[in-house]
Formats: sequence, C-alpha cells, structure tokens
Amino acid sequence: MLNLYTSLVVIELAIKDHVLPRPSGHKVADWIGNDFGESALSVQLRNKLGAIYCTDSRGDEATVDANGYPDLRYIRHEVDYPKKSTDAQLNAALQVVHDIQVALRGKGVAV
Repeated sequence: MLNLYTSLVVIELAIKDHVLPRPSGHKVADWIGNDFGESALSVQLRNKLGAIYCTDSRGDEATVDANGYPDLRYIRHEVDYPKKSTDAQLNAALQVVHDIQVALRGKGVAV
C-alpha cells in the first residue's frame, strides 16, 4: 500500500511541476486523461483504485476515488476487514501507476 500511495504522490507532484498554471487537488486520473491524452490509463486507474475499499471521512465504508487517492491511507485491507481490499488489488493498481509513470516520462514529465 505504501508503494502505491507514494507513487501516486510522486505522479501528482511531477504533474504539478510540469503543468502551468499549476493544478490544485489530487485529480491524478483527470490530469492523466485530459492533460496528457492517456484516457485508457486514466480509466484503468479509476477502475483499479475504485476496487479498493477504504474508510471515508464519516467513518463509512467507501471505495478509493482516483481523483482522491489520499483515501488509500484509510484502506480496509482484508487482514482487518474480511473480503475487502487484497494485496492482489493493490498490486494491480500499482502496475497501472507504473504504466502511467512510463507514459509521463515519454511526454517529458520528470517522474
């Protein structure tokens, strides 16, 4: 989980350093699709993160929003919440994040 979260932080900061005017928020999925033309990767990120359960600000169960990835900090992992987020789901999301990093590097973003 830590690797996934920190990789998304790195992507967010790299995009914010690359795009002017500097965007606000955590809208990684939107930026990937809209600003960098990687709509397929944006959809994949939305799908993979949307399959991961977390606890929202009200304490309720929710899924991670790709434009609100900091929710990963409150993951509901199967170790503590049976039949919830698994290591396989985290690894699948991490693979998409790696693909996004490769795509961004190809577009001159220092990720």
